[in-house]
Amino acid sequence: MKTALRASSLCLAASAIWTPLLVLSACAGETGEPQASKIWPEGTVLICAGEPIRAEDVDPIALALQPLGPRFTQPHLRRLALTNVCLPLAAGRAISDPARINDARAEAEAFLSGMDQQSPPEVPLEVIEGAQDSLGVPLWVLIQRQELGVWSKAEELPGRFIVTRLLEKNDDPQPQRALFKVEIASFPYVDDPASLDSAALNASYEFIDPSWEALIPGSWRYYKPKSVEEAP
Repeated sequence: MKTALRASSLCLAASAIWTPLLVLSACAGETGEPQASKIWPEGTVLICAGEPIRAEDVDPIALALQPLGPRFTQPHLRRLALTNVCLPLAAGRAISDPARINDARAEAEAFLSGMDQQSPPEVPLEVIEGAQDSLGVPLWVLIQRQELGVWSKAEELPGRFIVTRLLEKNDDPQPQRALFKVEIASFPYVDDPASLDSAALNASYEFIDPSWEALIPGSWRYYKPKSVEEAP
């Protein structure tokens, strides 16, 4: 199940205004002096590549994934939400210029506003058809409650903002087999959003809430890419 859930293609996320939370670093520098305090948004549970992730960013995605495994525990659902959505999203934000992120968001919102005009903006549209494994977990989560034929608001996926319109939906007793046809306008802020799974695998992690450390697979937390000399 986990392999099927890995996606190359929400933390639905990150546009809310966060109230700062003071977190004191326990690390010491070469001089033995404590490092400067860091300020993270309130509710931050972990840091991926310098980007804060809050429980309230993760849990809506975990809840949306529950139909894929009704017996999945909350820790397992959170792990799926993190590895499939939130960590790649954080990795993408970490490597992107903030101005480029803001520009991509503005372009997505301008596209959506222009759809009400007689001459909508000319943006390449992509149509994706298939089940959860074809759509990818981030997009699959987004469209679960979307109304047919209506453009969504601008949403953030790893490395890009998108606006979607659900064209067709064919339900199945097994949710992962339900078929969808989705029209997508995409506004990337990284050159290769599909590479962000790998970027998250190579990212650094800091755990503000120690209980969340076990939710990141050990293969991610302790992953060390082979050097050129070690490569076969």
